[in-house]
Amino acid sequence: MENIYNILWIDDEHESLGGTKARARRNGIKLIAYKSLNGGMSELERNYAHYDGVLLDAKFFENEDDISGTEDTYNIHRAKEQLLQLKKKFEIFVLTGQAEAYEDNTFKKAFTKVYKKGSDSETDRLFNDIKEAASKQADTQLRHLHKRVFDVCTDRYIGDMAAQDLLNLLSINQEFDINTQFNTYRKIIEDLFLAFNKYQLLPNEFVYPSVAINPASKFLCGKDSWGNMVVEKNYQHGVETHLPPKIAAMLKYVVTVTQEGSHRSEVDTYVSELKTPYLAHSILFQLMDIIVWFKLHVDAGPETENWTKVNEDDQKSEDDIKIGIVINHDANKGYAFFKPEDGTDNVFIPSNVVSENNLEEGNTVKVEIERYHYARLNEIRKRVKKIIEKAEYA
Repeated sequence: MENIYNILWIDDEHESLGGTKARARRNGIKLIAYKSLNGGMSELERNYAHYDGVLLDAKFFENEDDISGTEDTYNIHRAKEQLLQLKKKFEIFVLTGQAEAYEDNTFKKAFTKVYKKGSDSETDRLFNDIKEAASKQADTQLRHLHKRVFDVCTDRYIGDMAAQDLLNLLSINQEFDINTQFNTYRKIIEDLFLAFNKYQLLPNEFVYPSVAINPASKFLCGKDSWGNMVVEKNYQHGVETHLPPKIAAMLKYVVTVTQEGSHRSEVDTYVSELKTPYLAHSILFQLMDIIVWFKLHVDAGPETENWTKVNEDDQKSEDDIKIGIVINHDANKGYAFFKPEDGTDNVFIPSNVVSENNLEEGNTVKVEIERYHYARLNEIRKRVKKIIEKAEYA
């Protein structure tokens, strides 16, 4: 598959130069054209990582709505000054029909890559030189190396912003800021879940007013670790569009590590002590696989709105809902335990559940119990998820 080079082009006459654009496409070059200094440079300043090169006319407008006759060579010098301020450095190519430009030695000292507009041989040389220069850009090399991933970073799929985030992550070497890196993963995951919603594969409640990463991940996977259908935000996902097992496993792992890694947690401690980038890199490559799969999935035209609105409490088994009393309340640490009236094992009540419900020793309560992964010992445990009812007396 041929690599495509994205070139920002400023030429006030570009609308009448369809032949040049078509010829560029045949040479693997996509010309993204603007008429003016402000139009083109504003785009480049926002999305410089998306571009592999810059092509300018010798004379063009200052603003997109300027009228014919106001073109000025002063604007190309202003463009050069602004290009030098960007984090990413571009070699400047000039394609012009102005004889005073391509025949003027002073102009050629400021702009060394000048080509004559309307000349087939000059145009061919221009396109070859552009690709040669662009192929040396580190960002370009990464985008071409991971082309299938960056093909998904468009408005049609997960958006342009994800491309810059991925480039930043791929460019990280041994030294990195753990908080910044894991927060960047979260942003890409949010972009991905917004795209699921855009294609009607995830209900609105999971992304508005903000993206609920954990619930969205559980909904898309469709089943818990024991193979039971899950209910999230009162929605149950139809099995026909559950994520494939391998993709589901990767997504669960990526979400678990990035959610913990973006806060103070065992992941933070692990990376800080070990001082290697390998965990973070493994997350990145798994996330990239998920992104590539997402494009294949939506391009195949999956069933949309494949979910059922349910009452979550109706889905709970007798083992999940129990009545009993509060015991062993630790006033210093805040936690307590729940003693079921059916004689089954006592269950831990987290301190936040105790405080939110003003629980006291001896309270009679109806609770919902959940299983969770206790990472320190790598085992499944139970805890009280929420208090459904509390008696008025102790």
